[in-house]
Amino acid sequence: MKVIVVGGGVAGMSFARGLSGLMGPGEVDIQLISKAPPETSNSHAAQGGVAAVIHPSDSWEQHRDDTIAVGAGRCDVDVVERVVRKGPACIQELLNIGARFDTDTQGRLSAASEGGHHAPRVVHHSDHTGVELVRVLQEQMRNANNITIKETLSALDLLVTEDRRGRRCYGVRAIDIHSGTVHELYADLVVLATGGAGQVFRHTTNPIGATGSGVAMAVRAGVPLRDMAFVQFHPTALYDPQRKGTFLISEAVRGAGAVLLQPDGTRLMEGLNPTADLAPRNVVARAMHTVMREQNVPHVWLDATRIGKRFVQQFPTIMAHCKAIGLDPIKEPIPVMPAAHYLCGGIRTDVQGRTALAGLFALGECASSGLHGADRLASNSLLEALVIPRHAAAAVMVGEQLGALPEDRELGRYIDTGSTAAIAAVVAVLRDVMTDRVGILRDDAGLCEAILELERMHVKVDRAWAAGERSLSFYELRDMVAVGRAICEQAIAEPRNAGTHWNGDLVPQTHNQQDLTFDPA
Repeated sequence: MKVIVVGGGVAGMSFARGLSGLMGPGEVDIQLISKAPPETSNSHAAQGGVAAVIHPSDSWEQHRDDTIAVGAGRCDVDVVERVVRKGPACIQELLNIGARFDTDTQGRLSAASEGGHHAPRVVHHSDHTGVELVRVLQEQMRNANNITIKETLSALDLLVTEDRRGRRCYGVRAIDIHSGTVHELYADLVVLATGGAGQVFRHTTNPIGATGSGVAMAVRAGVPLRDMAFVQFHPTALYDPQRKGTFLISEAVRGAGAVLLQPDGTRLMEGLNPTADLAPRNVVARAMHTVMREQNVPHVWLDATRIGKRFVQQFPTIMAHCKAIGLDPIKEPIPVMPAAHYLCGGIRTDVQGRTALAGLFALGECASSGLHGADRLASNSLLEALVIPRHAAAAVMVGEQLGALPEDRELGRYIDTGSTAAIAAVVAVLRDVMTDRVGILRDDAGLCEAILELERMHVKVDRAWAAGERSLSFYELRDMVAVGRAICEQAIAEPRNAGTHWNGDLVPQTHNQQDLTFDPA
């Protein structure tokens, strides 16, 4: 069996490791391809940790209930239960392969508090848990003799065939980003684990490669999506107008005692939600956005001074970044703003990662397993990226193989015909449209304007493609337009407000930022 995994984050590596352990070198050939090393993935950037029940006072039932409450009742309960019940076993397995998690003075695993959780259950490695998970999984990849890693191949499209049994994915078309050579790679199974799509918005915590390529490929192949209207904005991204990137200030900082302040120094979340600064992310982001819009300010403040000198020990990465730009979180508040963070929807799958297209699985952020619903509970993403890939690997064991596959082939080198400046200008317009019309607060008029603008972009992109325009930046624009359209279309179709989707025309406008579907009890 030949398997192609597209994406080198935690979900892709977890699947590859799981399948490699179940099938020997003579039984499976796993090719893991990505357009950049894992160090540039969303997984690597993850600060918080892995949500898992590790304390006797906590329970998987409470973890389930917190997940469903934050997801505004839009979660698949069966999927939620399957995932959260595996949390402790996932942590133990990571420990067994050498992961290092923080412990208390008695040597017991420590668990942080984050928004939406009714108990401390976020297992972490300082403030860079993603770095640690990528490290241990990379070691597993290097030690497996049936896994090949290619970090310069960017997938462009799925290869789909149709016969008497129906439509089936049988590989991917990919480009070597260094040589420009286009390849057709054939496989019995393709697994998309391409991450999120934060780059379609003006401000995002995602890395530069998060252009929604997996979702876009699925769209072009006619594979159904789900819950694309729900895009999570992280409340506390560092406001730094001198830098193009957006640095995340982990939610664990608020879990350690930091609070959000309005420009005048008063508590921002006081009285807006029973859990105040640890309310679900959509609630906090809306409250911040409202204050910033009404007071015409570019940011609010995160006061972590009450944490004191513990800040250095608990959040060394954040401390170092703040210090580098002249901020001292121990002595002064941090300027923060919401930024696009996580795509709660994606390619529709079951709990084993299967899509509606035979021969195609999807995992991690590009997939919609039903776990997150209308908003993702903090630190459930890494848990999902560890649990569902193991289910997927087990499902592949009994999957149908294609038999004799064609030989992989080169299609030649592409000729860069694109104008980088012109494409960058279109991308900037796309981001403005998505941020201003399809961002934290939406309305019918804005959504309609957005879909019309994106339809115009789609027509132009299709015409340019038919005319033979090719460049790496054009490929990414093509993907971003496809993802933006999908988000807009499903946002327009949403009949009620839930989680991260807040359309002001659907409910009477109030200043109460508590999610109507969130039950704090």
